[in-house]
Parts: sequence; C-alpha cells; structure tokens
Amino acid sequence: MSESKKLTRPKKLNNGDAVGIVAPAGPVDPELLNKGLKILKNMKLTPVLGNHVLSRRGYLAGKDEDRASDIMSMFENQDVKAIICARGGYGVNRILPLLKPNIIRKNPKILVGASDITLLLLYLARKCSLVAFHGPMVGGNFGQYGMKKTKKQFHDLLTGQTEGKTLVSSQANVLKPGVGKGEITGGCLTLLCRSLGTPYEIQTRNKILLIEDVNEAPYRIDGMLWQLKAAGKFKDVKGIVLGEMVDCYPKKSANGAMAHYYHEMFDGLSIPIVTNFPIGHGKEMWTIPFGVDATLDAEAKTIQLKHCGVI
Repeated sequence: MSESKKLTRPKKLNNGDAVGIVAPAGPVDPELLNKGLKILKNMKLTPVLGNHVLSRRGYLAGKDEDRASDIMSMFENQDVKAIICARGGYGVNRILPLLKPNIIRKNPKILVGASDITLLLLYLARKCSLVAFHGPMVGGNFGQYGMKKTKKQFHDLLTGQTEGKTLVSSQANVLKPGVGKGEITGGCLTLLCRSLGTPYEIQTRNKILLIEDVNEAPYRIDGMLWQLKAAGKFKDVKGIVLGEMVDCYPKKSANGAMAHYYHEMFDGLSIPIVTNFPIGHGKEMWTIPFGVDATLDAEAKTIQLKHCGVI
C-alpha cells in the first residue's frame, strides 16, 4: 500500500478517554512508567496497561508474540481511543510481521511513539494507511523530564486544538534558508536506515523529512546520512528538520562538530534545512502527525501543520 494516498486520520481524544499503554520494544522501568502514567492522568486520560508492558526477556519487553498481541488487543478494544508506547529501545522490527494490517485499518486510532517506534510509525503509514504520531512516550519521555511545553502541545494536538499545529523552536539553527511544503515524515536516523529494503521503507519524495538520533558518534551519524543519500532519500525532498542529536559528540575535539559534516552532506540541496529542533530524545519533544501536510519556514524556525492529524 502506497503512502501517496491520503492517510486515514484517527479520532481525537476527549477528557476521560482510555489510552492503551504498550511496550513494543525494550523493557520498561516501572518507576518511570508510573511517573508517566500520572502525567497522562493529569491530562484527564485513563491509562490502560497492556498485559505484557512490564514483561522482560533480555533486551526486549517480553516475547515477540506478546508484544505484538498487546498492540493488536489495543487496536481491537473499542473502549481504547489511543495507543501510547511506553518506551523505545529495540525490538519493533521483530514484531511487524506479526501485526494484522486489515484489523488496524478497520480500527484506526492514535498511536504515539518515537526512537525504535519509528519503524512502527512507518509501518502504519505504508501498510495500514494510518496517520501515526511521532512524539513522547510514557516512561521514556514523560517519566524522565518535566516537559512542560511538550505536555501542552501533545494534549492540544491530540485533542484537535488549533494551538497544537504550530511548532516554533527559537533554539533551532538555520542551515539552509527558505520555505518548503510537503507531507511530514521521518524519525530516528538509525531506524530510517534500518527500514531500507523492507516493505515499510521510508518514503521521502515531496516530503518534509525529520531526522534525529541519540548516543551516536558523529562518524556514525555521517555514515547513516550518506547511506540515506545513496539510497536516494534526499532527492526531491522539500525540507529537512534535524533534531538535537542528543549526546552525539565526537570523542576527540579534532574530529570536528556535526555541523561541519552537515554542510558537506547537504551542500548541493536548495531546500530549507534546520538543525537542533526538539523532535527527538531531548528534554522537550513536539508531537508530529506523519502523513500530514506541513510548511517548514527555516528562517522563522517554524513548522506549521495543515491540521492536527485527527478528526
């Protein structure tokens, strides 16, 4: 199924709605999860834990079948109005073949996650024609940081309020000026590369592309960007938004800062490009609906969404 078709927008959240909590990837810290659950409750949402959220199997949150089962159960449960991932880590790639896209298409609802969840977001767009949301996770984000701005925009966007559509980052840096328009997509750089050659490969033509990562040496960031370039993923893009790249510093100062390599990488592109935007593993993180038309204004340091991605 092609992403060129307009994607289905799930229903917006209302006060009191039940939201399913799943762990599709790595094991969850119970203390951080509980902190995040309190934040959701303060938003007047009612968290419903998946049966295996606190399971553990090495570096995974339980067996592949169990993690997939939790996701499918939440989509099938008519009382659950949205699904929010507990954290990232590793393991989403192992469960995608176990999901049932026909059932997901019949039960469209909000799903929010980031980091390793990038693969699930791409899968939902390509295989299920569903708008999916790149945003904060219960334990992985809300459980660790105050995220005052994040909480408000997350709630505004998912409840369909106009304020959630405008993203402004005064901290952003302008690599290339200009204005670009296109559907928005992207995610964690490591996972974007991992999608290549799969049925849910990232599609970037005429898109605004978000790229972020964490704990990667600059040479690895550089290598993955070159991999995307070689795969043609920067051809015909309308704009690029690079995240804060948290803890992606060179071990030796002589190796140079990441910005130097960005200039080399994107020198031939005549599109708006901004860096240091709060779209990833930082202490603030915007919620962004993938597949929604957006305008990137590099000099204003803004992303304006056409709508909130919900109905």
